[in-house]
Amino acid sequence: MRQPRPKTRVAKANAETDLMSLCSKEFLEYPIDNEVCKVACLRPETMSESEKEQLMHLLELNMKESYMETPSGWNRQEKESEMFDPAARHLVLLSRDEKIAAFSHFRFDMDYGVDVIYCYEIHIKECFQRKGIGRFLMEVLEHLMFVFGLSKLVLTVFKSNKNAIGFYTKIGFSIDETSPEDTHYLIMSKLNAKK
Repeated sequence: MRQPRPKTRVAKANAETDLMSLCSKEFLEYPIDNEVCKVACLRPETMSESEKEQLMHLLELNMKESYMETPSGWNRQEKESEMFDPAARHLVLLSRDEKIAAFSHFRFDMDYGVDVIYCYEIHIKECFQRKGIGRFLMEVLEHLMFVFGLSKLVLTVFKSNKNAIGFYTKIGFSIDETSPEDTHYLIMSKLNAKK
């Protein structure tokens, strides 16, 4: 049987409204200390203002300083536009009080002619860091890459963020062929091992 074309795979992924229904039980919750966080996938059009504000607050806490050190600087309005674009998806971990403990902003897209799942952001509240959440979120994204038969999982990371680069390398990412030479960030990717 012939494989669907890359654009068709991306279109199919973007048309899916309930991504968590495609995930096994192990990806629907995550135990942290004495609680179990629920995993959900949110789309901008169905998110509450409170959820949007929680995402922006966590992003600002974790990254505003790093952005300010780059040539483009920090622009909250621009970042909100990117975060809540209709194509954006947000994989979130909800703590017991239904607050967002961590999230990944991602999209299904064509990147240089290749069908990808693109991780724009991954952020974890400080009190939940170093508990395996980053690895878990990336495993869920990788699972979605497999589900839709996409070619690779791609992300961007600031060159100054040595810890993140080390983490991504440890879980199987390498510098992507599309990564530009003279910029403050790297593009890293992990190929779909099942293709």
